[in-house]
Amino acid sequence: MMALSYAIATTLLILLEIVRCYSFGEEHDSISLSLNSFYKIFLDEKDSLAADGGLAITHITLIVGCAMPLWVSQIVNDTDESNLLVHLLPFVGVLVLGIGDSAGAIAGIKFGSYPWPGGSSRTLEGSLCMFVSMFALLYFVGFDDLFKVGTVLAIVTLFEASTSQIDNLCLPLAGTSLVVLFAA
Repeated sequence: MMALSYAIATTLLILLEIVRCYSFGEEHDSISLSLNSFYKIFLDEKDSLAADGGLAITHITLIVGCAMPLWVSQIVNDTDESNLLVHLLPFVGVLVLGIGDSAGAIAGIKFGSYPWPGGSSRTLEGSLCMFVSMFALLYFVGFDDLFKVGTVLAIVTLFEASTSQIDNLCLPLAGTSLVVLFAA
């Protein structure tokens, strides 16, 4: 059911984005203008073209990034009850984006003073907070194989620190790939 909800939400966001970007006559101009003024509040540097009527994709990639691991888990459909890492797969997107990336961004902005080498805007403090928040959640939830979980989370955290791409897609894709790889 959640997979269907993600698909519906993605479809609705794409339709809203089409309406926002393209006006289909005078009666739709007010809707397009209202959506544009609402969206401008939430635009980041990756959606800078959207302020001028271009496509804003961050909100769509956030939903797809949360949904992708769930969709992959339904394809994999591993019924091995002893493999706890497979039980993590449907939640990788929410864990990485909703918990890790959010906590890392807050900590990086609030406490970050040591940027990663290479001119990255990410900070060591933000990355540490990202890893600790994800690991602590899985520890308290009761995941047993903490070494594999910690390895996956550490790699995803390092990937987040080094990527300049749209991390709403890259992080869940990396996390999903690593969980599937380590669960095999």
